[in-house]
Amino acid sequence: MSDLIDPDFGNQNIDINNDSISNNPNTSSEKRESKASSSTSSSQKNEKNNIDSKEVIIDKMITQKFSQKAKDQVYKSWIDRYICCFNWLKKYFQITSKDFFSRVLLSIIPFNTKFYDQIENSPDFYGPFWIYTTFIVLVSSCGSLTRTIQGKRDTNFFQEFIPTAAILIYFIGFGVPIFLSLLSKIFGAKINIAPVICVYGYSYTIFLPIVIVCSIPNQLLQWILLAYAIFSSTSLIIMSISRCFSSITKGRKIAVILIICIFQIIIFFVLKLYFFKHLNKELEEEENPEGTTLIDNSLNNTVGNSTLKNKTLLHLI
Repeated sequence: MSDLIDPDFGNQNIDINNDSISNNPNTSSEKRESKASSSTSSSQKNEKNNIDSKEVIIDKMITQKFSQKAKDQVYKSWIDRYICCFNWLKKYFQITSKDFFSRVLLSIIPFNTKFYDQIENSPDFYGPFWIYTTFIVLVSSCGSLTRTIQGKRDTNFFQEFIPTAAILIYFIGFGVPIFLSLLSKIFGAKINIAPVICVYGYSYTIFLPIVIVCSIPNQLLQWILLAYAIFSSTSLIIMSISRCFSSITKGRKIAVILIICIFQIIIFFVLKLYFFKHLNKELEEEENPEGTTLIDNSLNNTVGNSTLKNKTLLHLI
């Protein structure tokens, strides 16, 4: 019996079993599935890690963005709170050079109604600001030149005239329109302040060439030119402002015109009596201060001698 049994039979069975195990489709699929599952799990983990890292980066970007927006919002709120007037003023400084020069030419014509038609819907503050500033510089320089021509030996006229001219012109140019707009609310009329400021600013254009000519120290010429400048400026203001105050009564309108005329007269007399002052009498007094004292002394001596003579005559009698 032992001979009949193949000694390699057990090994064959084992090999068969091993082959059968290796060749079994179920076991190979399980291995493949386990490998695939492990690979998918690792890829899922990698993808999850990548997603998590991307989410962290996105969260950081969002937080930075929102924090920057919050900072910008706080900055904008601060700007709007303290410098909000610049947004209101910005539109009044947007003007073309063509419109500016056309308004300048229309403003030097007395009783001109076309000027207000042009600026009614599009007033600007650019023209008034530069006209006032140029007027201040010209009146200060020409006034100091006039005094120098007359022989006044002082070099501080320009420095003294600048603050006075700035206070006078800026106060009347911007202050009077604001006062008139407040007065219109009291009278029950709704007036936009921008056209009033624009009208006042361009009405002073006529002063720019006239002030230059007034540097000639001739009293009659200065009076005539300054009077014409005030007349032209006041007529343009009244013609324009009367259309703004068309809704109020006639008596209140006359009161508004009187207020305008009072401030215009103030400018006229300040220009003539302060900036273009006639200095001949003062110069004569400065040139002969000793001569006047000598005359006074001689008079005193003659009076004293006459009194002594009278006393001696009375004593002798």
